[in-house]
Amino acid sequence: MSLQVINHYERLLDEHAWMQDGFHWTVARTGTLPPSIEEIGARLSRSAEAGVEEEVDVAAGADHFIPRSAVSVDRQKEGYFLFQNQDCGVDEPAVLQELSEKDERAWSLTSILYKHKFTYAVDGEIRLKWRAIPHGDRPIAHDPVDEDLSFVLDVCREANIRFGLAALMAVIDIGSGVRMDINWPHAPRPAVIIDDPIW
Repeated sequence: MSLQVINHYERLLDEHAWMQDGFHWTVARTGTLPPSIEEIGARLSRSAEAGVEEEVDVAAGADHFIPRSAVSVDRQKEGYFLFQNQDCGVDEPAVLQELSEKDERAWSLTSILYKHKFTYAVDGEIRLKWRAIPHGDRPIAHDPVDEDLSFVLDVCREANIRFGLAALMAVIDIGSGVRMDINWPHAPRPAVIIDDPIW
């Protein structure tokens, strides 16, 4: 099954080549129905009011006049994810700590020109930060995220495929139960709009 999940994200990245330039993907597992987009916006910034736009082009960059802090949101049964394809924000430690409070878990993956940063938080605490594709030793979080990472890494070794961006996305998918559909980046999506930088 995990190989199917990796293949899913390989197809997604092939379908949306612009994602290879860079994006920020943060996933929160709530285990129950996720909060409203307005509530998510309130958790994303304590320094500015967060508005909601019903349709923001996910693939648009800064040259398309999208505000700096436009954060696309996707709510699902097990949680939600936040997506930015330009300036960073949803991977800030303060944001991840906020999103992972009250027994919730948060994963964040930032990929800029093939350099990746993977962060994991639970109970308001950053448990793992990782700034490279693994080729050996890696930080240990003493948490199920370790099992997910090891499992996907073993699948990649057995299938003789690279443990790259698609595999890291699969780790988050498997751990959270939240998935980015292949067609998700095609259409305008609801977004939280924050005038000031996040946090």
